[in-house]
Amino acid sequence: MRQNIGGRASASCTYANADVRREWRTLPRATRKAFTDAVTCLQKMKPRRMTVGQAKAYPGVKSRYDEYVATHINYTYNIHDTSDFFAWHRGFVHFLEQDLRDLCGYPGVMPYWNWSEDAEAPQNSPLFSGDTYSMGSNGRFVAGRTDTWLAQQDIVYPPGLGGGCVQRGPFTNYTVNLGPLSLPGNRNVASMFQYNPRCLERDINPWFSKKFTTYTNLTTLMLENIYLEDFQDLAQGYGSATNKFGVHGGGHWQIGGSMMDFNSSPSDPLMWLIWQYLDIWNRQFAISGTATLGCKSPDCPQMTLDDKLPFGFVAPDQTFRSLMDTMAGPLCYRYE
Repeated sequence: MRQNIGGRASASCTYANADVRREWRTLPRATRKAFTDAVTCLQKMKPRRMTVGQAKAYPGVKSRYDEYVATHINYTYNIHDTSDFFAWHRGFVHFLEQDLRDLCGYPGVMPYWNWSEDAEAPQNSPLFSGDTYSMGSNGRFVAGRTDTWLAQQDIVYPPGLGGGCVQRGPFTNYTVNLGPLSLPGNRNVASMFQYNPRCLERDINPWFSKKFTTYTNLTTLMLENIYLEDFQDLAQGYGSATNKFGVHGGGHWQIGGSMMDFNSSPSDPLMWLIWQYLDIWNRQFAISGTATLGCKSPDCPQMTLDDKLPFGFVAPDQTFRSLMDTMAGPLCYRYE
């Protein structure tokens, strides 16, 4: 039985005993299956932190997994284009990892997807082979679709290679209950937490990956931005960025379907692997920005390391500082 390090004191976290997060395709097949089985376990488990009274205001929350999706929806505009973008999502992923272990018996560590390795043809990635050891398949191909114009980004993009329900592998029978709130078209729900049961859709689209998630995109982001505010804006496609997707948005939109919804993207379990590849590039203890999307100082106050980050139905609130170092506080992991 592996040691549960969720509560390990920072002084006892060392390079030697830290969890090692590895790329999906390097994992043994048994570990891959254990991961998707544990995610499915959370998707079938009743909510754990939501009270009966709260449930009336959140009719779409039917499972412990939905509590994560609802929390992301609740704080969407306080965790994107904000100072705490990286730290909040780092905690979000950590708490899911702990639930996978503690509630569903997952014996491993949270994996990540090096999507730059598949940027030329993400549809051919082993993640989407549709076998028992994958993250499922692409969505069923939907013919007859035309290009889409996104007004905010002022781009036109072609349809992807799927568009319908995931057809094979894990999550084929998974029911998505929340969202969408911000997809192109007219399929969005009327209220934030409306119950909207449907299949998991994907529409893998190499048009996005070739433009936004290549090794060149990542190395340029890292090497040419010495100021944190510029780095965060360009990673997310905000502020001074001329690229209005960034590697973050490109990582989501290359998958299509549920992953394209700004608010409810964790509905697709692939979100946890995609975010991990962003976390590799974090900059320790440097922060810049406010707690509100699109609101800069002095109109909104700058965040500090002593501010509390809310985690809603996921976990107790955490200090910003406690989530800045992956080898301290509640965290103890590194990447290979």
